[in-house]
Amino acid sequence: MRLGFAAIGGLAAAVLVGVDFASGLSIGIAMYLVSFYVARYTWYKGAGRETLGKIYTTGIGSFVLVFLFTWMLLFTVQTVYSL
Repeated sequence: MRLGFAAIGGLAAAVLVGVDFASGLSIGIAMYLVSFYVARYTWYKGAGRETLGKIYTTGIGSFVLVFLFTWMLLFTVQTVYSL
């Protein structure tokens, strides 16, 4: 689920902001928070505090890598084919 949100975030960053680094990272952070709340309110409704902390940090590395990869790949494709 988180990887899907990362790919959608990378697509949104490439299409909406292009090369603006701060805006692209803001989209990535927003998508990570959305994925956290989706997981929290769909799968982990009755979870305790320690479980919520684990949900928050699980998958952060893969999320960042997939987000950056998708953003850079789509930006490169956009740049090459716009010439």
